[in-house]
Amino acid sequence: MAFLDPPDAQARRTRYWIAASSVLATTAIMTLFLIESRWGYMKPDPVIVYAQSWKADRTRADAVADTKSTMAARETAMAKSRAFIATLSGKPKADAQKKYDAYVNGGGAAKEFAYVPAQPSLQAIVRVPAEPPPAEPPIE
Repeated sequence: MAFLDPPDAQARRTRYWIAASSVLATTAIMTLFLIESRWGYMKPDPVIVYAQSWKADRTRADAVADTKSTMAARETAMAKSRAFIATLSGKPKADAQKKYDAYVNGGGAAKEFAYVPAQPSLQAIVRVPAEPPPAEPPIE
């Protein structure tokens, strides 16, 4: 049963291995904490989805009118862009035209003008009296 009482050299060597593995494990854990605190866990960017909402009593005619007004606003903005590009010349004109084409081909106009109402939404009208009401006489 010599394994129960190892020689001093072997016991010392075993202690060195245990000490070295303890230092290595501690260093690894501290390094991981340092890396995590420096850069941290990066959550993915949230995806924001915008939804259009209408009144419950919206008619087909209202929907068609809204679609037409959206298309008109889109065409107006695109016409302004084309008019501005027409005022340029040379390389700036070519660069601007290239950006405009990339914007149109990428569907930018459809994303930018998702919805333009044909009629402005109804706002609550609050009437403020010009003069405060007369004070009631005190009761005696």
